[in-house]
Amino acid sequence: MEPEKSYIGTKIIKAHQMTECEWLESKGGDVSNREDQHGYCVTYEDGYKSWSPKETFERSYREITSKEKSLIG
Repeated sequence: MEPEKSYIGTKIIKAHQMTECEWLESKGGDVSNREDQHGYCVTYEDGYKSWSPKETFERSYREITSKEKSLIG
C-alpha cells in the first residue's frame, strides 16, 4: 500500500450560521433531548449542503473580501 501524502485544497462555498438542532430539524430529524451547538450550514458549488460545527468551520474558512469577490465574478 502506498503511504499517505499530505494535501491542501481550496474551494469557494456559501454558508450561514445555523445551530445543529436547526440543521437537524430542517432535515426532519428529532432534536428532543439533544444538546444544541453553534455552527454553519454550508452549501458547496455543486449544491451539496452540510452542517459544520463553529470551531471546525472557522478553522477552515474565512469570509472573502470584496476585492477577492471581484476576481471571481
